[in-house]
Amino acid sequence: MRTELHFHLLPAVDDGPEDDAEAVELARLAVADGTGRVIVTPHAHCVDFAELRPRTAELGARLAQAGVQLELGVGAELSPDHVPGLSQAALKSVAQGPSGRRWLLLEAPLFANVGSLAGAAAELRERGFGILVGHPERSPTTSMLEIREQVQWGAVLQVNASSLTRSHGDEVRRTGLRIARSGLPFVVASDAHSPDRPPLLTKAAAELAASGIADAVIREAIDDAPERLLVEGLPAVAAARRAARR
Repeated sequence: MRTELHFHLLPAVDDGPEDDAEAVELARLAVADGTGRVIVTPHAHCVDFAELRPRTAELGARLAQAGVQLELGVGAELSPDHVPGLSQAALKSVAQGPSGRRWLLLEAPLFANVGSLAGAAAELRERGFGILVGHPERSPTTSMLEIREQVQWGAVLQVNASSLTRSHGDEVRRTGLRIARSGLPFVVASDAHSPDRPPLLTKAAAELAASGIADAVIREAIDDAPERLLVEGLPAVAAARRAARR
């Protein structure tokens, strides 16, 4: 059973599905793509955190009624510029992993005016959370050096399946493949938004294979590591960061 860690499935919240019918259709596509679990990750600045859990449960009930066998988890996609304004309780409500190794999905910025990835990641670690860096290959302001620095602090990288399948252009695809070949820890997620921007894990696996990526690396990124992140979590390494400052 595959697990998707970055997926916009909640209806009428952000730029994901417009309504329940579209959300159910998108969920069907996920199941058809081989996925059994989705962590719903609406843009954090678009939602009331207190409503996330009941809205996710409501969607789960609708999927069950429609015969769509898809397990849902509650998460969110954090933008660097919104991290300072989020309460500790809000962050805890969307964090994944076991106690002491909880982590959050922090997107690498797609625009220059949305804050610093490094600054937001450092704040989240100081507040006790590990980091899954969302779609770094799509970020025009995030260099490979910065990506490697995040991994040095314990982060895992999340590459979009849509990047590997050329949905965002050849340059983004090249960067995604560079990450896949780098030896850095990464997972693949669809970052799906609608039936027009659907789940693509199977196609991404084929693209990686066609590009010469080893089968073991593909299985790890798509089939194994996402589930393991939910079970084992990630270190916050706040203590290491404080030591480095001395």
